[in-house]
Amino acid sequence: MSRNVVKNVLAKLTAREDLSSEEIYGLIEAIRNDELSDAQIAGFQVALLMKGPSLDEITAIAAAMRDNCIRIDPDVDGELMDTCGTGGGLSTFNISTAVAFVAAAAGIPVAKHGSRSISSLSGSADVLEALGVEINQSPKGVEKLIEDVGIAFLYAPLFHPVMCKVLPPEKDLGIKTIFYTVIGPLINPSRASRHVLGVYRPELLDTVAHVASSIGYKRALFVHGLDGLDEISMLGRTRIKELDNGDITTYEIEPEDFGLERCRPEDIATGTPEENAAMIRDVFSGKDRGPRRSAVLLNAAGALMVGGKAGCFREGIGLAAELVDSGEALEKLKRLVEASHEYGRIYA
Repeated sequence: MSRNVVKNVLAKLTAREDLSSEEIYGLIEAIRNDELSDAQIAGFQVALLMKGPSLDEITAIAAAMRDNCIRIDPDVDGELMDTCGTGGGLSTFNISTAVAFVAAAAGIPVAKHGSRSISSLSGSADVLEALGVEINQSPKGVEKLIEDVGIAFLYAPLFHPVMCKVLPPEKDLGIKTIFYTVIGPLINPSRASRHVLGVYRPELLDTVAHVASSIGYKRALFVHGLDGLDEISMLGRTRIKELDNGDITTYEIEPEDFGLERCRPEDIATGTPEENAAMIRDVFSGKDRGPRRSAVLLNAAGALMVGGKAGCFREGIGLAAELVDSGEALEKLKRLVEASHEYGRIYA
């Protein structure tokens, strides 16, 4: 991409004009091919942020970023699922990571996509390492883990060369752009079409849901705890955008709807990766039957609905409880820990 083309793109953005899909694809490919300097990348991010990205621009960026990642294509029955959050807001222990094992124990193939923490003490990569999982896997290793174990972790920096180039300028500038908070969670390299995605700002729910639908998601829940959580909340009400094959519906739920008691923020608060790993083990082993268990069951219910294993939240909570109490979720975790080290060597 020539300097003049970049200059023209920046001129359009500073004039508050939207970019075309072709211009965005060209920019993303140029970033991947090291044709843009850090200053040019930062200029693009700031100019887009100042203008305010349109829904079409966000959709085009997400599609281009996903097309430029390192793709995996495991041979599995059923649609792949992801569970994650955008980060930001109140920080809880790694609920969505725990949910991934419950979903996998139900027979849903899970491609858990994530990275290290930016906004909290413990990201999904951090807690999985603390649980004993080898997160550094080749694309083939990830595919085989999903095929043989039913779940794998896709460590984002290994699969997203473009994201690795846009995040450092963002961090240096001290700003939050759509790349990390909106785009990142949507561009799973497996092209998982089912998702439970926590969103830290309620005004982003519509955007995330429509972008996801546009780039091929089939079933998904986009959730925001109205107390500031990017999870289905145990503290109060949660607003949900449910995507079902192009149709988007909006509703709110609260723990009392399903016979669960609200808890306090400190009851489900995050700790260090090691502390969060212990929390997950305690829930899976039956040692912890308090608010953290309830948070896992409620959020897992959403994943089981999206994965076609439950018809409603109440049914999903019951199934999630069975999968935890029977030891199946814990067994799935143990199997991933063991296989991730074995496959990390075989498919390095």
